Amino acid sequence: MYILNNNYNKNYEALEHLNEQYCTAIVISEGEEKEYKYVYEIEILNIKTNKNIELKDNSNTDKNGNELNKKDEKIVQNKNYKGIKLLLNLKKSDNNNLVLNYGDKIGFYLEYQKPNAARNYMGFDYSNYLKTKKILGTVNVESNNLQVISHNNTNAILNKIYSLKNIMKQKINELLPKETAGLCIGMLIGETSNIEESMQEDFRDSNLSHILAVSGANVSYIIISITYIFNKMCFRKKLSKIISIILLILFMLLTGCTSSVNRACIMAILMLIAELLNRKSDVYNNLALSALILLIINPYSILDIGFQLSYMGTIGIVFLHDKISNIVQIKNKIIKYFFEMIIVTTCANLAIIPIMMFHFNTVSLTFYFSNVLAGPILGAVVIIGFIMFFLSLILNSLAIPIAFILNIMLKFIIKIAELTASLPISKILITTPSIWFIIIWYATIIILYYKEKAKKFYLKNKKNLKIAVICILIIVLTSNLVIKLNKDLKIYFIDVGQGDSCLIVTPTNKKILIDGGGSEFGSFDVGEKTLLPYLLDRKIKKLDYVLISHFDSDHVGGILTLMEKIQIEKIIICKQGEVSENYKKFLKILKSKKIKVQIVKAKDKISIDKDTFFYILHPANELIKDNILNNNSIVTKLYYRNFSILFTGDIEEIAEKELIKKYESSSILRSTVLKVGHHGSKTSSTKELLEKVKPKIALIGVGENNNFGHPNSEVLNRLNSLNCKIYRTDLNGEIVLTIDKNSKVYVNTMF
Repeated sequence: MYILNNNYNKNYEALEHLNEQYCTAIVISEGEEKEYKYVYEIEILNIKTNKNIELKDNSNTDKNGNELNKKDEKIVQNKNYKGIKLLLNLKKSDNNNLVLNYGDKIGFYLEYQKPNAARNYMGFDYSNYLKTKKILGTVNVESNNLQVISHNNTNAILNKIYSLKNIMKQKINELLPKETAGLCIGMLIGETSNIEESMQEDFRDSNLSHILAVSGANVSYIIISITYIFNKMCFRKKLSKIISIILLILFMLLTGCTSSVNRACIMAILMLIAELLNRKSDVYNNLALSALILLIINPYSILDIGFQLSYMGTIGIVFLHDKISNIVQIKNKIIKYFFEMIIVTTCANLAIIPIMMFHFNTVSLTFYFSNVLAGPILGAVVIIGFIMFFLSLILNSLAIPIAFILNIMLKFIIKIAELTASLPISKILITTPSIWFIIIWYATIIILYYKEKAKKFYLKNKKNLKIAVICILIIVLTSNLVIKLNKDLKIYFIDVGQGDSCLIVTPTNKKILIDGGGSEFGSFDVGEKTLLPYLLDRKIKKLDYVLISHFDSDHVGGILTLMEKIQIEKIIICKQGEVSENYKKFLKILKSKKIKVQIVKAKDKISIDKDTFFYILHPANELIKDNILNNNSIVTKLYYRNFSILFTGDIEEIAEKELIKKYESSSILRSTVLKVGHHGSKTSSTKELLEKVKPKIALIGVGENNNFGHPNSEVLNRLNSLNCKIYRTDLNGEIVLTIDKNSKVYVNTMF
C-alpha cells in the first residue's frame, strides 16, 4: 500500500503542477445531476504543457530561455498522463447547461483538485474512496469553458453496452411508474440514482440494501434463467457454458463492475470454467481466486465497503450454512424453504454485523422479517424484469401485462422496506467498535465452528492458555488504570466545514459540545454525515452539556440532528432576540425529547467538576439590536486549573466593544486559547479585543475554499503580531488540544 500511495502522491503532484494546461479526455460514465453541476468520470487522453514551461530538447530552460527548476523539468518531461481517471464537475451556467454523453471527447483547461483525506478522527476519507474506483481526483469546469470535440470515442462493445443500458432504462421508465421504475432499474443493473434518498434509507435500515446492489442472489437468478433457456434450446452443454461466460462478462460491464457483481460473476465464471475442463469446482478456491483477481486489478478494492460486505457475507454463508442447517432436519418443503432463508440470512449477518457496526454505527435486527418476506419474490422480480424488457424490444404492448404484475411486486417490496425500517429495532445506534472487538467476534465464530478441535486444543494446552489469559487481563487492567489516573482535559475542535463545533471531555469524563456546525446553503446534513459519526467514533452516545452560542445554521444545524439521535442531558442557550426558523425547530425537538434547557446571561457560572467551570461573559439582559443573532452569541470562558479558553461565537466589533467596556477594569478576558470570532471575519477580532485576550493559541473554524474570504488577512496579521499560534480547520483539519494537570497545552492536528 505504501508503494501504491507513493505512486498516487506523484500523480497528485504532477496534476497540481499542470493546472491551467489544456487537457483532452473521454467521458466514460453517465452524468449524475446535482444541484449546481453534473458529475462525470473522465479518462485523460493528453495534457499539453503551456509554451511558457515547454522544454527544449535536453535543456533546463523554456523556449524563452527562462531557467526551470528540476521539479518543473521532471514533471514536464513526464508524458504518462493517458489513462488517468478523474471526476469532472461540470458547473451549470444560466445560458449553457451542457450535458455530456458517454464516449464524448472533450477539451478544457485543467483545474485539478486533489481529493481530501479524512479531516477528522476516523472521518470519511474521500481520497481512499476515489482510489477504490481508480480515480485520482476532481476537475472543475464551467459549461462555457468546455469544448465537445467529437462523439462515440470508446470501443464498439462498450458503446453497445452503454446504448443497451440507456434503452433498458428508457423502456422501464415507460412501462412502470417513477417510484417502482427506479427500484426496478436498481435491482436489474444496480443503478440507484433514480431512487429517492428516503427509499434508499428504508432499504438500508431494513437490511435490504443487497437488493439494490445487484448481489450474488440476483446473479444466481440470471444464471438459472440462462441455463434453463439454453437447455430448452437444446444447446450443447459446453457451448451453453461458453455463452454463459460471455453473457456474465457483458452483465458485469452493464452493471458498472461493482464489487458485489464482480465477486458473484467471477465466481460463477470460475465454476463454469471448471466444468468445461471437467474439474470439480471448489467454492473456497473460487471465492479466494475472485478476490485475488479484483485485488490485482485494484488493491484499493479492499477498502471498498461493497467489497467487504459482499465477500464477508458470502464467507459467512459458505462457512456456516451446513453447520447450522444440520442442527434441525425439516421435511415439509414450504417450511424447509423459509427455514433455509432464515439460515442463509443468519449466516450472512453474523459475518457482516461487525463491518456494519464499524462503518455505519448501526445494528439492525429486522433482517429476519425483511429478508423472509422479500426473499421469495426477489428472484421472480429479477427474472420478470428482464422478460419485460426483452418483450418491450419486440413489441411494447406485449410487455404491458408483465409490467402490471411487476409493478405490484415492486410495490410490495417497497412496503416491506418501509414497514420493517419503521420498527424500533431497525436502526440501533452504537459507538464504533474497536479492532479488538471485531477480532474477538470472528474468533468466537471460528472457535464455535471448530468447537471439538478447540476443546482438544484447550485440554492439551490448558496451563499455557490460562497463563496467557491472566497476562492479557493484567495488561488490559493496568493500561485502563494508567489511563484513568492520567486523565487530561481534551478539547476537540472539529472540522465541520464553514462552521464551528468543539467537543470538550473533562478529566472526570464529562462531555460538553459547543455548537454543531451546519450548512447555510445546500442540503448536506452536517449533523448526520459529520458530527454524529464523529461522536460515535469517539465512543460518545451521551452528552452532558450542549452549549449553543446562537441559532445561525452554521452553529446549530448539526445539534438539531444530534437532539433527535443521541441522549443530551442539558442544553445551554441565552435569551433570544429573534425567533428564527432554527429556534422554532429547536423548541419543537426540545419538547418531544424532553431535554432540560438552561438560559444563561452574563456573569453566570456553570460548574462541570471541581477543576472545570464555564463563566458566561455575554450577552447581558439588554441585547444588542444590530445583527441580533451574531452579536448576542454566547461568549463564555472555560477554566481548568491555570488554563482557559475563550469562546466568542460570531460576535462582531460592536459586541467586542461592549465586552471590553464591561470588563475593562479586570483581566477576565485574558485567555490561553481564543476561539476566533465569526470564522476570522474582518467584522470581528479587533486589535483592542486581541490585546485584552492575549492568546497563545488561536482556533479558527472555517470551510476549505469558502466563498466568504474567511479568515481575513488583516485578522491573521493581528494575531501574528501577538506571536499567537494559529490553527485553522481548513488547513489543519481537526485540532486536538490536550491540557495536562499542570495546565501545559499540547496541540495535534490532522494535517
